[in-house]
Amino acid sequence: MSETPAAAAPLARPGRRPLSLRGRLILGATLWLVLALAVGGWVLSAAFRDAVEAGLHERLRAQLRALTAQLEITPDALVQVGTLLGEPRFDQPYSGWYWQVSDGTTPQARSRSLWDFALPVSPPGGESGVRFRHDRGPRGEEIETAERDLTFSDGKRVLHIAVAVSRRDLDADIARFHLLLLLALGGLGLGLILAVAVQVSYGLRPLGALAEALARLRRQGGPLDLAAPAEIAPLVTALNEVLEHDSRLIARARAHVGALAHGLKTPLAVIEAELAAPRPDRSEITAQIARLTRLVEVHLARARAEAAPSGPLGARVAVAEVATELRAALLKIHAGRELTIEIACDADALAPLGRDDLAEMLGNLMDNACKWAKSRVRVRADAGGLAVEDDGRGLSEAEWSLATQRGTRLDLSTPGSGLGLAIVSDLAALLGLGLGFDRSVWGGLAVTLSWPPPGAPHP
Repeated sequence: MSETPAAAAPLARPGRRPLSLRGRLILGATLWLVLALAVGGWVLSAAFRDAVEAGLHERLRAQLRALTAQLEITPDALVQVGTLLGEPRFDQPYSGWYWQVSDGTTPQARSRSLWDFALPVSPPGGESGVRFRHDRGPRGEEIETAERDLTFSDGKRVLHIAVAVSRRDLDADIARFHLLLLLALGGLGLGLILAVAVQVSYGLRPLGALAEALARLRRQGGPLDLAAPAEIAPLVTALNEVLEHDSRLIARARAHVGALAHGLKTPLAVIEAELAAPRPDRSEITAQIARLTRLVEVHLARARAEAAPSGPLGARVAVAEVATELRAALLKIHAGRELTIEIACDADALAPLGRDDLAEMLGNLMDNACKWAKSRVRVRADAGGLAVEDDGRGLSEAEWSLATQRGTRLDLSTPGSGLGLAIVSDLAALLGLGLGFDRSVWGGLAVTLSWPPPGAPHP
């Protein structure tokens, strides 16, 4: 019976390549430029059209006033109009300038330019004053007409007078302005887009240099050698710090592995020799197994101490909070002794560490103090560091350096592995903290950890 093959996972389809930063910046700037130029062009076009039409209307009003001034009514009720000065095109057939006087239905007088064509007449009795409207002229062209009703003193006779002009020249001027505006704004837009592209390319050049530096880093190793601007300099600095940190970890890991391998050779050789003997010495084998166990514990503790910081970059942990938790645990561990553990930490005592790192270091210091103290242990902390003090016998200056060596126990009567202060020393060196020893106010040992205050650069 054949087995059913497991369903193969579908191959991941390559996703659509995202638009580059350069493309996004140029596209965004282009959209805003097009929108701004379009709105600006529309405003300029509308303003120009309104200005030109307002000028034309004013000219039509002037011709309408001149026509009204030249209007005469003969005794037999005929309408006569004198010569209009200043506009000879009224006398040229189909010239584009026209005037007409009517009684509301029938033309009573008109310009020679109309020839035998009559302008459309609006019904009398409309709104007072000058009115403007669009009409069709003698040749079907669009004309702009200004008209008004003139009522005589007897109130019985109303004359409708109108002056019209072809919109051909007006529309040609507007179209020419639109073309010039389009060319000007289009050229301006293209120039601005080109300037934006050049500016974006120049502004993003440091990112290209950073990419090249990273490529060199993959090929050759070493730190990033890059003169970066102020905006990218923190990133380059952070990357170099990470690279340096990783290099130290790798170097230490290699050293640990070599030291562990070297340390395991002798006990294993002894065990192998004893097992090959006719009568193995069980006590010797047990001693070598204990030695192997101790070696493993030493290197495991060293690995924990030199691991990467457990907290995020820029993390700050309240010392009082961690110390209070450790105090409760240590009082249970040392319940058979009358110990007093005092926590005296300022409110601004924030350690620039991960919580686990602070607990590891402070726990070792407090546990060591509790082992050696007669009755009192105190944890002090401020913005610049912390101190753990006890009232034990203390250490001499010669013993201070021995206390941080791995596996060194200055008093075999006290239980422990001799790794506590060594772990604290390794973590302090790895995290860039200052580690110091002094005498406490009670004559015992005072171990201090110092760090830069908030806002100061981390070493």
